[in-house]
Amino acid sequence: MKTKAKLSSKAIYDFYKELEKHNVENHGLIIMKDGEIVFENYVYPYSADMPHTLFSVTKSIVSTAAGFAIDEGLLSLNDKISDIFGEYPRDRNDEWERLTLRKVLTMQSNKEFSFTQDMTGDYVELFMKAPFRKTDRGFLYSNNDAHIVAAAVQKMSGMSLVDYLMPRLFEPLGIEKPFWETNFLGENIGGTGCYLKLSDVAKICRCYADAGKWNGKQIIPEWWTKEATTVKVGLRGGKDNGYGYLFWIFDNNFSMDGMYGQRVTYLREHNAVIAGFNSCVHDRYFTDAFEEILPKAFSETCSDDWDDKLSEYLKTLDHKPIRCDKLPDIPTGKTFYLTAASDILAKIMFPASLIPRSLTSSFAKRPKSNLDEVSFELSENVFTVRWKEEEDEVIINCGLDGEPRFSSCSIKGYPYRIWAYAFMENGKLNAVIKPLNTLSTQRVTFDFSKDKVKLSFKGTPSFIDFIMKNADKSSFIKKSGAAKPMLMKTVLKALEATERPMTFKSK
Repeated sequence: MKTKAKLSSKAIYDFYKELEKHNVENHGLIIMKDGEIVFENYVYPYSADMPHTLFSVTKSIVSTAAGFAIDEGLLSLNDKISDIFGEYPRDRNDEWERLTLRKVLTMQSNKEFSFTQDMTGDYVELFMKAPFRKTDRGFLYSNNDAHIVAAAVQKMSGMSLVDYLMPRLFEPLGIEKPFWETNFLGENIGGTGCYLKLSDVAKICRCYADAGKWNGKQIIPEWWTKEATTVKVGLRGGKDNGYGYLFWIFDNNFSMDGMYGQRVTYLREHNAVIAGFNSCVHDRYFTDAFEEILPKAFSETCSDDWDDKLSEYLKTLDHKPIRCDKLPDIPTGKTFYLTAASDILAKIMFPASLIPRSLTSSFAKRPKSNLDEVSFELSENVFTVRWKEEEDEVIINCGLDGEPRFSSCSIKGYPYRIWAYAFMENGKLNAVIKPLNTLSTQRVTFDFSKDKVKLSFKGTPSFIDFIMKNADKSSFIKKSGAAKPMLMKTVLKALEATERPMTFKSK
């Protein structure tokens, strides 16, 4: 924990306790006051120097790219999407005349959207072919709209978003070149996919708060910082609540928000930036605590005893590996292959992977097949599992002595730094695996026998919770009418089936 100015430690303590109450896993929190970091804390094994997936915080960075492109004359808010992407076939719907860059920047394309949509191919082509909604015109939060903004900037600049933003945003703010997901065309994804450090996104938010300046130098066009963070679509009631250009606005504050509890907010009243990385499916719990409790840190008074109480509490949040005092009979030197029945079952929604399904469902590139073979090794205080996910070989070293081990791997071009340990529970070996640049934890249970091994996967965030929270937003479910309860029940049963153990046999 790092502090530089007096804040209410009680308010910060209450914030963390509220997260704990709702099983929200915090990875890091930064509070900036008047441009200076006054509180900074990370929960081990996460740290200040570690990039983290942003999910839809990415959209606000895409907005920034659009601001630069408009300021440089490459685009205008009134440009028609049909003109920008005139090479793509489309229907003759009159909606095209009204569909401008301004509309997609404010999530008002009126296009159908599915949250499970495959983002690996030509995402613009998918958007151009998607039907317009016949009803419910207006705001509809969508990765598609944000990607069209990103694709427009990339097309008109002739550069990837990362390369376009490096000299304009990232380098001036002292931000290292980030990893950013791409589709198979090499385009950076617009709705999600950027990985940055917590301090990086806090800087970007602070730059917006200071009318685009950083260290006295103009970085982001001043006019854009004001336009992007001003309500363009009213939501939640009141003129100061709604959506700007890929920014959320509430009570005249602005925010960059991402799934599973990623949030960066500027509070005008306190001239403060608050940035947090978290892991939770129901992110309203984090949002409520963020909006209702944390602001009290600037106004509430408390005794000095609360400083010690907060410090001691934060130490309890660190992930502490469990020592493995005994081991089952692990069949080393053999290769085990996935049975056909397990392969079919696990593919019902998204294939099993090192990365929990709740995350791979949101990645641009993800395995289309299950991991299909596994083998095991033992060395001093280390259990090693080796498996293949399509063309990628994944090797995970798990500490057995109460100390985690680190591994590195690549899956579908995504680089991962893995933190893992293993322990015995109920007679079975369990591995806790954290890909640290994501917000996930994958727990794998190994049930060994002479010629086969059963693997059970339980990911955090929960895949079942994620799907059940989002399934009713899909157009298919929304249009199901009276059949909706039965459809949701069917989806739940299918999801539960995918969490059954996967059986691998040796040959």
